[in-house]
Amino acid sequence: MKQYQEFEINYYQDEEGVFTATVPAIRGCVASGKTLREAYRNTIAAIESCLEAREKVAAMQLRRNRYAAVNTYRRPVYA
Repeated sequence: MKQYQEFEINYYQDEEGVFTATVPAIRGCVASGKTLREAYRNTIAAIESCLEAREKVAAMQLRRNRYAAVNTYRRPVYA
């Protein structure tokens, strides 16, 4: 049995007739097109690209600090 991920796509049309699509589940995932069909195709490509980029970032092993500490500086206040 195949499992699928579903992503909601919101469409907006501007004054010039261009459709802009956003994917609320993926921050920054935006696409556009002259027609609704073109906007949909571009959005699918954007979703795949965003998910691929997330996988690459998750696969990277972030460099850990060798030393970490917190210092506090207290400055005397003269009234």
